Amino acid sequence: MKIQSEPLPFTGRAERYGLRHTPINLHVPPLGRLMRAAALFVAGLTGLVLGPTAAQAVPSFARQTGMACSVCHTSIPELTSFGRQFKMNGYVMSMPANPKLALPIAAFMVGGFTHTQKAQDTPPLQSSQKTNDILSLDQFSLFYAGKITDNVGAFAQFTYSPDAKSWSWDNTDIRWAKSGTLFGKDATYGLSLNNNPTVQDLWATTPAWGYPQFGSAVAPQFGPPGTMLQGTLAQTVLGLTGYSMFSNGLYTEFGGYTGLSPSTLIHLGTGDPGFQVTGFAPYLRLAYSKSLSKKSTLMVGLMAMAADLKPTAAGSSGNDRYVDLGFDTQYDYSGKGYGLMLKARDILEWQHTSGASPFSGASNPDNHLNALDVSLTYYRSKWAVIGAFSNVSGSSDAGLYGGNSVSGSPDSTSVSLEVNYSPWMDGGPSWDPKGNLKFGVQYIHYLRLYGGTTNFDGNGHNASDNNTLFVYTMIAF
Repeated sequence: MKIQSEPLPFTGRAERYGLRHTPINLHVPPLGRLMRAAALFVAGLTGLVLGPTAAQAVPSFARQTGMACSVCHTSIPELTSFGRQFKMNGYVMSMPANPKLALPIAAFMVGGFTHTQKAQDTPPLQSSQKTNDILSLDQFSLFYAGKITDNVGAFAQFTYSPDAKSWSWDNTDIRWAKSGTLFGKDATYGLSLNNNPTVQDLWATTPAWGYPQFGSAVAPQFGPPGTMLQGTLAQTVLGLTGYSMFSNGLYTEFGGYTGLSPSTLIHLGTGDPGFQVTGFAPYLRLAYSKSLSKKSTLMVGLMAMAADLKPTAAGSSGNDRYVDLGFDTQYDYSGKGYGLMLKARDILEWQHTSGASPFSGASNPDNHLNALDVSLTYYRSKWAVIGAFSNVSGSSDAGLYGGNSVSGSPDSTSVSLEVNYSPWMDGGPSWDPKGNLKFGVQYIHYLRLYGGTTNFDGNGHNASDNNTLFVYTMIAF
């Protein structure tokens, strides 16, 4: 296994577990192997959904490696440097051959209690008339997570919504990876077939894995707007990217995405999002990671994406053009019995909507949006405290934001604090030794929403009305 320049505080422990990286077989072209594995995976997932077996329902990465969750995670799902190595190498690192290992299937459930400072105007759940103090089971997910072939692995999620009573495909990342020499330098490189830009990323700064990883499914009533990279395209596209991590810490990734048809998305459970990505949507990721000491690592990065979105409403014509450029950084410090993780991300977005503005609702042909997110995590072996700041600003547009804003402004600011506890990070109980459990308490305070603090929408709503207390439980098995 090629180890890059980041410090690996758990390397010795990994060696004691006997972790290995399966050698790569190069007799089949990489792209062909990846596509064939993807087809086998989809077929296998279909069988899983139709007939899951309880005997295989344990966290599959832990089963595959024989490791405790704390080796790869700080506060789930944030990764340690070793966890990033595991993901970058295609999810195929494993214990020496064990004939008792089953299909790499896992499952988890998330639910909780939500209280907002002011009751919502209408019930957020179809199955309940409550507008506050809501107890809900938010989701149940099945995963294929682990090795598919010697050099191909996957992280793929299929989610059931108890309130909507429907299944849908969720975050999916199928990888081919190899360690060797690239352009004359030691490197790990590979391909990622995925359905959500940034889900394949190694760091917890990108939108797919950034804070908060767990949030209320029923609040807030008024959520601030986000950029395209912050989830607009999630599960509506399919893309292929090629990546490399050189031994000097330079990470590069480039590829593109194409939109899936509305009928395909309906069959996948996503539904028609109201638009379709047309043509090729390029995606670029650059990052540089460097060890500052034996205990600390710094990463600075850039992400960029451009996409043409065509509204799918009857009579629509023309495309909207979105261009996102993001800058991010992550600082990791490993102290004696504790760790710190500082993350920051700033995404700039330019929107050109003249071709479809009568249908998208935009009043201006050109708009911009800026989304800044900063968080600090203090963690120990089983618990973590996370503080975060979020700010959205941009050009005013009565068509886009007028329904929520008297001034037509997207400007919104919030702060949050979370404490979570994962008692099984170093191993679960005897009846589920590879399972995991997480309890969390999260509070989000809104300082400003859509350009105002009081009566921001002209209907008597204040930003503080959305203040949310969320108490949640996650169990993986």
